[in-house]
Amino acid sequence: MKTNFLFPNSWKTIGWVLFLLPIVITTYLWTTGATMDNFLEINTFAIYDDGFILQSGNGFFKMTKNGMLDELLLVICLLGGLLVGFSKTKNEDEMITHIRYASLVWATYFNIVLMILTTLFVFGMVYFNVMIFFMISSLLFFIIRFHYMIYKFNKLNSDEE
Repeated sequence: MKTNFLFPNSWKTIGWVLFLLPIVITTYLWTTGATMDNFLEINTFAIYDDGFILQSGNGFFKMTKNGMLDELLLVICLLGGLLVGFSKTKNEDEMITHIRYASLVWATYFNIVLMILTTLFVFGMVYFNVMIFFMISSLLFFIIRFHYMIYKFNKLNSDEE
């Protein structure tokens, strides 16, 4: 089956490193109470800056000083998740493609249900933090489900032999 939209299998290892490393770093910083706002503070271009908390002015298309560690970790995590989730398996066939598709649909439904429940029952800054988690959760749920289904499929095939 032609799968032009998938990355080569060899990229999956790089993807795991890029996906897990930011999760570990962020978890460490959150559990120790460290703030990411003071790391990698640079002047950067903003399409819109709302002047949040004691910053001067707001507006479109301006330079602003911002701690970029959280943004950098999120981008690295998303790129890693993309490589893990959408790299070919060693034996990519129609069944794997079906499992990939079904896992992607399942992850999307699951993520949306969790987002709806969170919107209805979680408020304040905790809601904001959970919404940040939902930026990567769809990829996370897809990766977990896809690899679990591949594991089950391979186990079923090895049991039949």
